[in-house]
Amino acid sequence: MLRHSRSSPSSASGLLAPSLAALAVLSAAASARASGLDAPMVGSGQSGPTTRDGAAVHWNPANLAFMKRGEFFGGLMLVAGDIRYQRNYTGTYQTPDTLEFKTPISAGNIDMTKSGYADQVKANPLAPLGNIFVVLPPIKNRLVFGVGVYVPYGAPLKFDKNGPQALQLQQAFIVASNVTASAAVRLHDIISIGAGVSYVLGFAELAKLQDFGSVKEFGAGLNKLGQTNDFGPNAPTDVRELGTLSRPIALKKAFSHGVTFNIGVTINPTKKLTLALTYQHGAKMNYKGKFAIDMNDPFFTQDLAAQGLKYKPLVQGDASLQFNLPKRITLGAAYDINEKWRVDGFFQFVTYSELNSFVVTTSSPDLAQKALGIGETLKVTLPRNWKNTVWVEGSVRFRPTTRLLTSATLGYQSAASPDKTIDTASPDGHRIIGGVGGGYEVSQRVVLYADARFQGIVPRTVTTSDHDLGNGQYKLFIATIAGHLKVRF
Repeated sequence: MLRHSRSSPSSASGLLAPSLAALAVLSAAASARASGLDAPMVGSGQSGPTTRDGAAVHWNPANLAFMKRGEFFGGLMLVAGDIRYQRNYTGTYQTPDTLEFKTPISAGNIDMTKSGYADQVKANPLAPLGNIFVVLPPIKNRLVFGVGVYVPYGAPLKFDKNGPQALQLQQAFIVASNVTASAAVRLHDIISIGAGVSYVLGFAELAKLQDFGSVKEFGAGLNKLGQTNDFGPNAPTDVRELGTLSRPIALKKAFSHGVTFNIGVTINPTKKLTLALTYQHGAKMNYKGKFAIDMNDPFFTQDLAAQGLKYKPLVQGDASLQFNLPKRITLGAAYDINEKWRVDGFFQFVTYSELNSFVVTTSSPDLAQKALGIGETLKVTLPRNWKNTVWVEGSVRFRPTTRLLTSATLGYQSAASPDKTIDTASPDGHRIIGGVGGGYEVSQRVVLYADARFQGIVPRTVTTSDHDLGNGQYKLFIATIAGHLKVRF
């Protein structure tokens, strides 16, 4: 047993630094895709897989072929959220200033404060977003081209830097934007097909604490030095979250570039009924950025210098992350009851199960440890094991006058993150969606839209998180306020 010891265990820490940077990048990806912050709104509240407006570039390019005029369609929105997490410690932890490497730990070193529910922490993200779509006038009344620039994913998060969630996430800023070019052709008066190609630009920055005791290479390094331990990915809580081994890490200026496509078909069996089917392909994303690890503790910077193992107070280098965005299949339907009433909705299936893990490569000369045979590059895998999800949404639209349109929306999205891997980097759950909005036709050419959209998860209590890391209660609420302008030409 060691109590804040300055002995041989630090010699193995050279194996850790690349893993730490890798896990930081992974958290960013998790936030962007399964946090409940994805797809705040694309187009107005009236847009969807059966709607004939500029946002069809995203929702269903086949609808462009039924547009009889050119169109500019753009708007701004403000996304605000309230995310709360109350951690529940269900494992046994030692006091943070002790360093017992193997169980059972001494009874006197058990931290009695890490038991049961901790204080609640919260994040209140606020992000301005926007989108622009341009549809060109039809060619021979059948062929239509469109282009769009929009942000389907955005997640700014900032929690208490020293809160009980710090080993999951402290803060993050993640955005993904699409630039899409589409074309559609009307094959017949009742059927059209369309397709689009998108360039996907991603950006991520984040900070967190990384627990060295959970890293495989750390435990292996200690074993080489003759120090038996229980460290590694399956380490018990007894040897996790020690103060000295919890190091601040940050991912900075990470960009990703990808290409994807979507295809769609729209059928009008009758004048009142519209059916739509779309497929959104996934994208191969490759985030590349810089990482930094705060190693400014004598445990890492001084104690084993005589043995040739000495770290800089700040270790920096390159990090990259590769993963695939999931595919989406959407079936939509709309029915015009009469001139004033319309109902529409859709069902979407998302293949999040493709995201079973993330693979990260990190590189820096400062990571090399010749004494342990460690080079400058390391590849690390983090399991996520996400599940496929469904998204069901329905809307009722009412036109009280020829110029005024109102709408109300209700929907549901299932959770992607299982209990085993959920954390504050992906505060996911069963989501209930609601929205109200409307449009006002200023003239035959100009229409204004205003919308309010809300989503919140059913409060989620987790008791089976792997290694007790994400146990506790999660709450999430997001509101989006948007205004759009449509100009026909």
